[in-house]
Amino acid sequence: QALLSVAIVTAYGPLVYRVAYQSLESATPLVLLIVSVGVHFAMTGLGLLFFGAEGFRNPSFWDIRVPLGPVTFKGQTIIIFLVSIALIVLLWLYFEKSLRGKALRATAVNRTGARLMGISSQAAGQLTFLMAALIGALSGLLIGPTTTVFYDSGFLIGLKGFVAAVVAGLSSYPGALLGALFVGIVEAFGAFWASAFKEVIVFTLVLPVLLIRSLRSGHSDEEH
Repeated sequence: QALLSVAIVTAYGPLVYRVAYQSLESATPLVLLIVSVGVHFAMTGLGLLFFGAEGFRNPSFWDIRVPLGPVTFKGQTIIIFLVSIALIVLLWLYFEKSLRGKALRATAVNRTGARLMGISSQAAGQLTFLMAALIGALSGLLIGPTTTVFYDSGFLIGLKGFVAAVVAGLSSYPGALLGALFVGIVEAFGAFWASAFKEVIVFTLVLPVLLIRSLRSGHSDEEH
């Protein structure tokens, strides 16, 4: 069932791109953002229709406990950490060493320039959504045994991942890992201090980070 779920969700990624984004290659970021919000609500509604409002929790893939001093790690936590490290290494190798990965980076930096070099923006978009769906499916399988998952749980998890990436600077794979660990620690302490505001505490991290970086980088006249 796990492999079937990963296969279905992974195939769903390029389909979403073809239906919602392929015809909007030249659209502005604002238009893409509005379309993304619409896709989110559509997928949330489909999730509620097919899976219902009840939460699900999968059995652990590795049901052991590993004591390490005063801290005890669950087997599922160890699996999540190891898979995260493996994904970071594989993504780094793909984007830094492979030709297709460099083509994706070129498309992200300058779509017009990438087209002039013979890189298909449609193929890049489909591959990007394929990879995102695959990573999302694996993440869902790994998170399922640790918490109750609802039809709309992915939204908050994705936002927290975005916060971790912003804290890390959006350009470093090890930094993204450290940013994710930092966000997790902040959320854990926030839940200890005021459980009702743990999400607010996490999302508030973005504001000082963006403010500090904005003050450091400054603005040129060409940006206005």
